[in-house]
Amino acid sequence: MTATINGQGEQVLQYKGRGITSRQDITVRLIRKEPGFGIKFLIPKKGEQSLSVEIPALASSVVNTLRNVTLGIESDRLILVEHILCAVGLYGIEDLLIEVHGPEIPLGDGSANFWMDLLESSGWQQQEVKADLELKETIVVKKGDRLLMAIPDDSFSMNYMMDWDHPMIGKVWKSWTPQMGLREIADARTFGSEMEHKMLGISDEVVSITKTGFSKELRWPDEPVRHKLLDLFGDLILAGVNPMRWKARFISIKGGHEMDVDMAMKLSELKGSL
Repeated sequence: MTATINGQGEQVLQYKGRGITSRQDITVRLIRKEPGFGIKFLIPKKGEQSLSVEIPALASSVVNTLRNVTLGIESDRLILVEHILCAVGLYGIEDLLIEVHGPEIPLGDGSANFWMDLLESSGWQQQEVKADLELKETIVVKKGDRLLMAIPDDSFSMNYMMDWDHPMIGKVWKSWTPQMGLREIADARTFGSEMEHKMLGISDEVVSITKTGFSKELRWPDEPVRHKLLDLFGDLILAGVNPMRWKARFISIKGGHEMDVDMAMKLSELKGSL
């Protein structure tokens, strides 16, 4: 992790990590930009490494939500954007260029903690985000027995109900507000089946679900549901505005990336009329 000033006088943070799917060493550079720039990713153009493609961090750029959030333009793709977006949003940064020299964002241990570490060690000031966007009416995204709602409120909050057929998870409800502390969700690691993680060759780095428990000691007993809140927050960034600006209570019942992105799209459309 390094922090420098580039030739344009812009502050630059750099992180080097390994991609879990590409097995490539990947360099990520975070460059502060002027107000109104928004958050954008800059990636090498497929087949033409000397050229770059700029992809806005918006719901309209999403091309896949199967296991993670993938952004793309034409044939160019960038996977696993949700964790870095969560960290940037929690830190209150709204104008940023994220240069990624590779096809994916490094996963680390599956949380957003190493991005938070980078930001906190950089000297960049955490920006206070005030809830200043009114939600006039409830917004609902529903798919079968899964539900995601944004309900008008006086401040921002998130709630998630997890229901997994597993002896160490089961039904669990978790709420989060910014006042509870950013690390309460940023440090929560992703999780998945032990078989899948072994196939990917990442079982040593992340938390795997076994038949009776977990492959690593959890940071909190409810770490899996906290990670669901991490994902929700990172996905809501794709509305083009920091989620904490909404005067809304977000309630997700067994939701996931697809529904989160649908909500971000609806919020993006609403934002344009405010």
